[in-house]
Amino acid sequence: MGHQKPDEKFGCEQCWPPAADAAWEARRALMSVAQLIDESHFHVMILACPECSQRFASIFTETIDWADGDDPQYWTLMPISAGEDADLVRQQASLKESDLNGLGPGRRSLRRDFPKGAAQRVYWGSGLNVGMHD
Repeated sequence: MGHQKPDEKFGCEQCWPPAADAAWEARRALMSVAQLIDESHFHVMILACPECSQRFASIFTETIDWADGDDPQYWTLMPISAGEDADLVRQQASLKESDLNGLGPGRRSLRRDFPKGAAQRVYWGSGLNVGMHD
């Protein structure tokens, strides 16, 4: 898969603002382009900005512990290049977690963690991360 060039800029002010909380709010306006993996506790899709057409890889994972209904949930959102978008769509049927984890190392990504018994946390991370899931 392609790598980000050092001077490559992703997104616009609408979809990829500087503050993590604002970027999480901006995620609501992104449009679904492709469902790559659609399982109840593991969901991978490509989203696009309606303003600038920037593509994003979005990963949701959840583990079920069958107690209290307060199951840990994690999201990662990362902008991707046109080549990465095409690669992901082409690999859809054979896409592996290792392919996702290897995408965009060092690239800024948005994380939202909602661990069991704790408050949610939205913050900037690096690369994609497929968390534990059922």
